[in-house]
Amino acid sequence: MPNMKESLAIALQEENLRNLLATGAFQFVDERIPWFPYTSGQVGPYYVQSTTIEKDGRAYATAIESLVRLIREQAGAFDAISGGETRDWDFSNPVAVALQKPHLKIYKDGKTLGADVAGRTFLHVADLNNEGSSVRDYWKPIIEKAGGRMVGLVSFVDRLEDGFELLKGLGVRLWSVAPLDARAWGIARASGHVSETLYAELVARQNNSDAWAERALLKYPDYFRKFYRNPQTRAKADKIMSAYQRIRADLERIVKLP
Repeated sequence: MPNMKESLAIALQEENLRNLLATGAFQFVDERIPWFPYTSGQVGPYYVQSTTIEKDGRAYATAIESLVRLIREQAGAFDAISGGETRDWDFSNPVAVALQKPHLKIYKDGKTLGADVAGRTFLHVADLNNEGSSVRDYWKPIIEKAGGRMVGLVSFVDRLEDGFELLKGLGVRLWSVAPLDARAWGIARASGHVSETLYAELVARQNNSDAWAERALLKYPDYFRKFYRNPQTRAKADKIMSAYQRIRADLERIVKLP
């Protein structure tokens, strides 16, 4: 039986995931799109845009209330809330208001607005935790350079990708309202948003992301070749080939075919 902390996490995940699905936050693979490119160079069976929750005022309010509740019950002590340029602010700003905490807006060029930083501890609020590179390369070092310290990150959505382990390795504690784990895909299946076949794909990718990607890339060679030859997506295609070294030679052969 789940304890109180686990029960809260399950309840928040289910309600907010249903709201994300209802507001069209997800795109899933189909006969036209066999995979989606991610900024890390990896590919996967879905794309998620967490800020679509703002299409529904009640759902958006629920998202903020959920973040606030999670923070109050699990995050411990901190001095201020931070958010990074720019989608984080859709969540970090109202959370700071609700908690009556100072709010710090951080830009990638190092500029900050709002809260004083020196000597303060910050809980970073993000729209989405993906590969963790923005926290590693921008938000955390910018706070530290100004004399502050990031003690944790709470995201509205967590894709449970490389960023999950990366941030733990940096000593950043993590929480998420809507982690995209097997339970999440079960909710999507039960609510009729994904089929049994798609559910199996989502779980397979979660269990072994490299194996899923290699199979998807090689199964649809025409799609990757078209993606590679499009000037607008060529750089992403190069990044994909670098990400999957085990099948790089196969992908290079694919793009050379007429």
